[in-house]
Amino acid sequence: MTTRICYLISLLTGIGLLFIGTRFLVSPIKAEFDYGIFTNTNGDFSFHYIKGLRDFFSGLLLILLVITKEKKALAITLLAATIVPLGDMIIVLGKQGSDWQHAIAHLIAVIICITTGPVLLMQKRKNIVSTPQVSFKMLQSAVTGGATISECDLFPGAKTPWHYHTLFSEKFELLEGKLEVGRNGKIYQLNEGDEITIRQNETHFFNNRFSEKCRVRTILNPGNIQFEQASLILMGLTKDGLTSTTGVPKRLSDLALFLYLNNSKMTGFLKIFEPVFNAIAKRSIKSGRLKTLISRYCQNLGQTDVGV
Repeated sequence: MTTRICYLISLLTGIGLLFIGTRFLVSPIKAEFDYGIFTNTNGDFSFHYIKGLRDFFSGLLLILLVITKEKKALAITLLAATIVPLGDMIIVLGKQGSDWQHAIAHLIAVIICITTGPVLLMQKRKNIVSTPQVSFKMLQSAVTGGATISECDLFPGAKTPWHYHTLFSEKFELLEGKLEVGRNGKIYQLNEGDEITIRQNETHFFNNRFSEKCRVRTILNPGNIQFEQASLILMGLTKDGLTSTTGVPKRLSDLALFLYLNNSKMTGFLKIFEPVFNAIAKRSIKSGRLKTLISRYCQNLGQTDVGV
């Protein structure tokens, strides 16, 4: 079982817990029956709602640990969480009239926890000094009042999920190599000399799924200083070894700040995490973390304050 498979199992488990938690909140009687017990509460579902919130939190925690690739924390969480489905199974089997049909889901959860957790812990960290997936150079800053123009090298494997921006449009000009770009559900392959414009609120992504790096010129209109700060901060964190091999900031607060400054809005299932990341980003701004990052990595742009 590889780390990737363990991540997938953990992600699916987290999604399942979100579903279970939501069901206890919106349909407590049916959720309780599927759990394997039935109690007459005379219409008071307070404990059902409490369980629903805890299951929803547990699912959210697993998904966030998978997204941020916190392998060790995910493994420890799964192992510690074994007690929950194990206890659930004992409770269900000890209830008069219950059978293995209701306990099987809890047994599966126990197996997931006691197998996936140790496998993640046994996976050795590869000591590979990798080339950053993105290099960034500012050509024109919005500080001057014009567009934000930058060039970056995207190395093989560099990609983003589907997202959109509400504050600016983006024009990609491919200077070297090849690049796959998605826009509004359609996928385009750009070759050297090609360009594509992504308007405000259009969903898009890019993915260098080819074997060679490519060079892209990006023009933001109107220019956006916070986007520039996000890019420079990410490059600085990468040089200081504070990002993963895939270029994701290791600190959850730094990832939240990057998304916040970048004006990246999530789509699909990931949309439910947007308020969480926004809250983390705003807290990091209040704590002074953003000022520290700007001071360290964005000196050429000046000490631009970002309000909450």
